[in-house]
Amino acid sequence: MILLAALLFSLVLLLWGIGHLRGDLLTRGPVKLVLFPGLILDGLARTLSCLATATPVVGLSPWRDGTPFLIEGECTLQRLGVPLTTAFRLGTLYLGFSVAVLWMPEAMQLVPDPAFLGRSLEHSIGAFLTALLSAPFELLATGLVTWCLLAWLAVTVLAAGLRPRECGVAMLMGTAIVGVMEAAQWLGLRFGAFTNGWFLRRFYEAEAGRALVLMALVAAAVLATLTTMHLIPMLVQKIRPRPEPIPEDSEDHIISHF
Repeated sequence: MILLAALLFSLVLLLWGIGHLRGDLLTRGPVKLVLFPGLILDGLARTLSCLATATPVVGLSPWRDGTPFLIEGECTLQRLGVPLTTAFRLGTLYLGFSVAVLWMPEAMQLVPDPAFLGRSLEHSIGAFLTALLSAPFELLATGLVTWCLLAWLAVTVLAAGLRPRECGVAMLMGTAIVGVMEAAQWLGLRFGAFTNGWFLRRFYEAEAGRALVLMALVAAAVLATLTTMHLIPMLVQKIRPRPEPIPEDSEDHIISHF
């Protein structure tokens, strides 16, 4: 349970770091056009949130420069909109990774599940790090299809970067999930109703955990890539937020001749 909590909170922090370093990268027309397939899940989650909070959806902007992928109106229910948006976005992100794990079982078997990582951690720190860090290289060695799938997952993680308020909400949700599971374990509950269906029997332990571990690994790779881009002068201007235009009637716009 401790390892699961660490995975959840590490993932939230990684997504917050991605949202912080991403800048306005996803408002650039060529970038949106190239990454379009990976932005669909995040756009769908935001659309569901807009429908739930009666927020107007102005439209999609998959190639126009300077505008986000999904153009939203003003949300009048911020206290409801932020938690709903966070839950929908993280839910669709996890759904995408879950589908990937089920779609390519042979390749995704190389991703360790939390139970295996827990046993490795009990053995030694070296065994834990070996099991965790060797998984990406073993995955990439399985072929071109895996490369394309991981690239699509990386784009979905890039689109799902969290803002500070969303990060706080995600931390609260993660605490609630861990608290419910810990309380159930303490009470001796096995969630029998959740193990009877054919889908949940197939997707209860290892596959669900592998999806979470894979999310953390991909998020760490995306965060490392953004950090590297910030360290390269030629690329840093591509991801820094653009300065907002100064209105012509602004006092700061008037230049004194004296």
